Amino acid sequence: MKSLRKTIMTLLATGTVVAATSASALPQNWYDSIPAWTATASSCSMDESSAGKAEFSYSQFRFSGANVSNYGPILSGAAANSLVVGPVNGYQPITVRCNVTPMYDYVPAVPAAPGDLFGTPAEWKSVDWNSLIVGYKDADGISSKAQVLASLRKVNRATLGESTIATFNSNLSASVVANEDVKQFTHTFDFLKNDYYVEINLIRQDATVVTPVAYSVRLAKGGIGAVLDH
Repeated sequence: MKSLRKTIMTLLATGTVVAATSASALPQNWYDSIPAWTATASSCSMDESSAGKAEFSYSQFRFSGANVSNYGPILSGAAANSLVVGPVNGYQPITVRCNVTPMYDYVPAVPAAPGDLFGTPAEWKSVDWNSLIVGYKDADGISSKAQVLASLRKVNRATLGESTIATFNSNLSASVVANEDVKQFTHTFDFLKNDYYVEINLIRQDATVVTPVAYSVRLAKGGIGAVLDH
């Protein structure tokens, strides 16, 4: 994980938006363990509504040029009689969605002890991640003109029903430099029944603020104070 973060920060240093210096907003003594899922924001799929406003640069997803979020409802449909409203104060985001690759942990067999009838057979189980970690830059920190949102979403494969497991919001942090931050959650992953993805939304209210940037997301089992093992 440390080598991944170092590589991404090196790429960011060559960009025109993100400064060469950065700091992590992860809690002090934070550790996360493998197996973990990672994705650069530029490897994710851009929503068609974001075309013309957004761009990819190295690992980064961001607004292009002086583009900003539209404000207010968007008229849609042949008769323009349906409304779609942006998720944050009416501002329409630019959006990418990142498919989460299924991962499993191997649980070894436990042989029966003398006198016991049964042991525990070996099995594979879905990983037990508890942390959504986002690499981003929000140049105005807790102010609202720029914002990075990332949501972990679950899709029931049989019904197509969707639900949100966890949502990260950059406006809860005062950091204004490129960094990583975390949103922890509780969820029992089941890749046999569900698909998962992370949706990243960027809001830029006007061109007086530098574009917010997302450059990485990852899912891991994390905590503070000691390396966690499965």
